[in-house]
Amino acid sequence: MFSKLKNNALIICIIILFILIWQLFSANERLSDYKNQVIKFKDGEQVFVEKLNENGEKIAEQEQVIFSQRDAIALNLLVIDDLKKVKSQVTVRTITKIDSIYVPIIDTIERITFDASGLPFLKLPTKFGVEDEWYSLYSTINTNGMWIDSLSLYNRQTITLGMKSNGFFKAPTPSVLVKNENPYVNVSSLRNIVIKNDTRFYDKKSFWYGLGVGTGILLPTLLIKR
Repeated sequence: MFSKLKNNALIICIIILFILIWQLFSANERLSDYKNQVIKFKDGEQVFVEKLNENGEKIAEQEQVIFSQRDAIALNLLVIDDLKKVKSQVTVRTITKIDSIYVPIIDTIERITFDASGLPFLKLPTKFGVEDEWYSLYSTINTNGMWIDSLSLYNRQTITLGMKSNGFFKAPTPSVLVKNENPYVNVSSLRNIVIKNDTRFYDKKSFWYGLGVGTGILLPTLLIKR
């Protein structure tokens, strides 16, 4: 009877020791992952690369930053409005810059005339306007300056989260791709957060597999000694 209790107590101690060791390794793994994610920031900003694809569309590429929701909030990287359980969040800041465009006169009344010396001058007010696939601008110029009647910028933005292949012998990299179809749009800053909440150790299949293997090895040995 005493021998049986002793063996049972030993099994329980081994299981507890296994759980403590497992938690220690899990904590070290979480700390290592945390450091690897923080490294992706440079001077408080996430680094990204912008390039053109074969269609002339601009692609901004950035590695995914994976944190638990608690860590992301603590680092001021996640903004939560009405959602409780956030899966991911991508923040894009863009600059649209259009250089050297010709804006013709669109006034129906003839505004260009000539003075007594034959030099042309423009009667005011007059309207100008231009429309393109990616922008439109309509304005009125008077003696006080220019009034913008309307300004429109057109763009289709696609944000994709996925795995970037690094070849046969390297692990793929979790990445974020931001595609802007408007060639005048440039990404000035890009930030992404992917939420991966920690799984409790007893919810992990690997924990129960390791516990089963360890018990399977030790239990016959203890039973033989009885």
